[in-house]
Amino acid sequence: MSPEIICTSQQSRFHTDTLATSNEIDLKGVNISIGRNDLLVDCHLRLKSGVRYGLLGRNGTGKSTLFTALREGLIPGLPSNVRVVLVSQTLADSFWEEGDAEKNDKATVLERVIAMDRVRTKALKQFEVLSAAVESHSTTRIQRVVSGYELDQIKEDYETKKKIAMRRSGARGKAARLEEDKAELRLKEAEEAFANLSVESTPSSDPLSQAMSYLGDLQVILDAADYKTTASRAGSILSGLMFTQEMIDGPYASLSGGWRSRAALAGALLVQSEVLLLDEPNNFLDLPTTMWLEQYLTEQVDERTVVITSHDQEFLNGVVEETMYIRSQKLRYFEGTPLQLEIHERKERKRALKMQGALDKKRAHVESTIQKGRASAKKTGDDNRARMAARRQRKLDERWGVEVNAKGHRFKLNRDLGGYHLTARQGVQIEEGEGNVRITLPLAPELRTLGDLVTFDKVSLRFPKAKKPLLEEVSFSLPQGGRMALVGANGEGKSTLGKLITGALKPTSGTITTHPQLKTGHYGQHSVESLTRATQGKRTTAIQYFLEHFEKLGVVVDEGEARACLGTLGLGGKAMGETPVEGLSGGQKVRLAFSLIIFRPPPLLILDEITTHLDLATIKALAAALRAFSGGIILITHDRWFCRSVIELAPLHARDEDGDPDSDEEEEDEDEDEVQGKKGKVWRVMSGKVRLMEGGMDEYVTKVERAMAKKARLAAQDK
Repeated sequence: MSPEIICTSQQSRFHTDTLATSNEIDLKGVNISIGRNDLLVDCHLRLKSGVRYGLLGRNGTGKSTLFTALREGLIPGLPSNVRVVLVSQTLADSFWEEGDAEKNDKATVLERVIAMDRVRTKALKQFEVLSAAVESHSTTRIQRVVSGYELDQIKEDYETKKKIAMRRSGARGKAARLEEDKAELRLKEAEEAFANLSVESTPSSDPLSQAMSYLGDLQVILDAADYKTTASRAGSILSGLMFTQEMIDGPYASLSGGWRSRAALAGALLVQSEVLLLDEPNNFLDLPTTMWLEQYLTEQVDERTVVITSHDQEFLNGVVEETMYIRSQKLRYFEGTPLQLEIHERKERKRALKMQGALDKKRAHVESTIQKGRASAKKTGDDNRARMAARRQRKLDERWGVEVNAKGHRFKLNRDLGGYHLTARQGVQIEEGEGNVRITLPLAPELRTLGDLVTFDKVSLRFPKAKKPLLEEVSFSLPQGGRMALVGANGEGKSTLGKLITGALKPTSGTITTHPQLKTGHYGQHSVESLTRATQGKRTTAIQYFLEHFEKLGVVVDEGEARACLGTLGLGGKAMGETPVEGLSGGQKVRLAFSLIIFRPPPLLILDEITTHLDLATIKALAAALRAFSGGIILITHDRWFCRSVIELAPLHARDEDGDPDSDEEEEDEDEDEVQGKKGKVWRVMSGKVRLMEGGMDEYVTKVERAMAKKARLAAQDK
């Protein structure tokens, strides 16, 4: 049983949950906790209508919990008219688990996606039932259908009042519970009246006029949902998410977990909601689909508020207009992209440090003159000098601090700093960041003989019963310490290439030559899922799992060494020795799975989608560590920034508009940028071939953009 999410917020006695005057969310004093663990404390939750937000925060700070609280309406004060749709990191938490279509194993993908819009589906079903009753011209049938419709409305009203009563306390809670009791009584009376309806019953009023009135109300709902174009819009979205027409018309039950997640995303984009929450939508998307989603959100979603968490920095910077970030249990806001936020914070810190340094230097000079003045006054008995030194000391004590405000004007206490203060100046505000994440990888062993790590010579692979080869006459080589990235759409064979290198698969034809001393460390795209299955229902901690893993391999590992290895990957404290593995976050499980590979580092690392589940700070730290790694790296990724940083050695840190690093004077950042390693190459896997991208990741992105433009032109011609 998962811990209960507890939410509170500041509300006036005039507030009502049913006040439907705006599509915006503006709540103060928001607190969110799980059990005794406070995640957000006294925060201002503000979501403006039609704005695309990026939500940042370290793993475990409460991003997914905030999304769940919004989706479930757990925060008191959320407007009742604001419909919130969530696509979660895990399929089990998605918003679309109920409905008649989901219970039908024969339902097509298109039918399931359309059924995800429950408001439209319910309204359309009610409209059809009422229309059929009216067309029957049977007064008794119309009466029964109208009574059933009214019963549904009363049930819905009861559920709403029940939720409101659960979220309120004190006098307002008592009043809400009285309303709940009244609604429950009305529901019981309506159920009894409906059960007592019979063929011989005489209509108590004009059921036909009531039916026509309800049909008008339902027509308004359906028009708002644009129900006539639902199927075409759903098909267009599914096509953008790379579903073929055969898959769209095929059974949903045949889809894999990754494709089901895409279907959930399609349903979320289709539903007409005020707020759309996307929690790591890139987890199951390749680069072409990610770029389509980026374009769709910026061009097709105008009136909805969108909040996104993602490990893909370029995706976030391309979509979001404003940035929300969780730091020190507070929600903060910045009008700009995450990239602009990073540059802004570096500049502000640099400016504050420079200002503080200048003030410290000036203070030292003033203190020196005061000491000299006092010494001179004492020596000569000059009272004027003594008074002058005393005045300077008072000024130093009472009026020392910044001399200009944030706008560059002369600082004035009554204008720039409200409230009561002991001094007439404000000190320099240097905001402490969260601290850099550091990951250190051991040195890879040097091979005693020369030769490439891996060589493919016209390698082909064809699975039994397959219509055509998955890979055909693939040739490439990787030298010792070399780097290469494998990019391409899902299903083209990138992960299969990794399995061919490790020997998990054998080629149909061609030869694969590996160095005689080669050992590989393979992080698969399903490593976290495998780790979860292996520890499900057990109380095994990370350190226990680590030691047991190597014990099974016959390798004796000192516990101190194991703890040091986990610690260098940021998995220390309770996460290492107290929390069961099944209770770790996705990012912590990635660290554990990766530690099993690099504890005794091999000459070659094969990393397949290793950035999934990691927060942005950890991804940057991992990129810096991999740049310094002495062994070879084969990187399979859809993350443009990560590929450029690790393989093409692009700068790790954000640059301003002039292209100059904002951290030139920060030695720590300079040291990281100096780690160059070996520049690698980018290879595209497509249609069974592996082709070198001479222009690197930029060339691949350009080709994807051209393919998207061509597909859009063809779709427009078909219409």
